Amino acid sequence: MAIRHNFYTMYEGKEYRIARIDGHYEIITNDVEALNSGFIEYKPEENLNPRIFFKMVSPEEVGDVYKISTYALYQGYEFWIKWAGDGNYILKGNNNTVLMEKLDFKRVDKYDYEKIVKQEDVDLVYEKKTLLTDFFD
Repeated sequence: MAIRHNFYTMYEGKEYRIARIDGHYEIITNDVEALNSGFIEYKPEENLNPRIFFKMVSPEEVGDVYKISTYALYQGYEFWIKWAGDGNYILKGNNNTVLMEKLDFKRVDKYDYEKIVKQEDVDLVYEKKTLLTDFFD
């Protein structure tokens, strides 16, 4: 499962990331096939990996906008997954100092805790999808 933490919408039957950039809206993908649908490559001269393609859209052209984030159940508690790779997750803790110490999370900022855990030590990985009714306001 890909780790997601961004805003998403539907456009012509496909799901895309969406962003508000300089007063307009862009849908974004890494799929090179999008060039056939009017998308433009972002900074092709930089040979980005992965390549990024975008298309300007109006609010009327897209569906509802959702925030989608990936979470994990770890030792009976829910944590946001900040990163995944090399068989590990970085879990983002909360400001419950007693719980963070109990679960051996490390403080990385004044109110932020993180812990690197093996993917097999996580009980469940799932996404939360929240409708954003004011994205275009």
